Amino acid sequence: MTEEYQPKYTWKRTQIDEKDPPTDFDWIGYDGDGAVGRIRKELHGPTKGKWQWAGWYPRTFKGSPPTPNTGWVDTARIATQKCEEYWDRCKEVMTPR
Repeated sequence: MTEEYQPKYTWKRTQIDEKDPPTDFDWIGYDGDGAVGRIRKELHGPTKGKWQWAGWYPRTFKGSPPTPNTGWVDTARIATQKCEEYWDRCKEVMTPR
């Protein structure tokens, strides 16, 4: 039996502004001050029920970030894993400034 992925970075509910209360369907991950990526659950349309992940690269690094940096998966846990793996990959292939 495979163990469920355990996030290694801090994840917080996304809040755009004071008028936009955070929900359990939209999260941003952080590695210290750096934002790892964002995950969100699609509530409508053809991808309803899927989680979109969008990986971000460290702003303190230079070079070409790897691709792809976004996709759709079945669970929030997998979306979190995809963002964290993308972040770690960026730190491997890109150069610190």
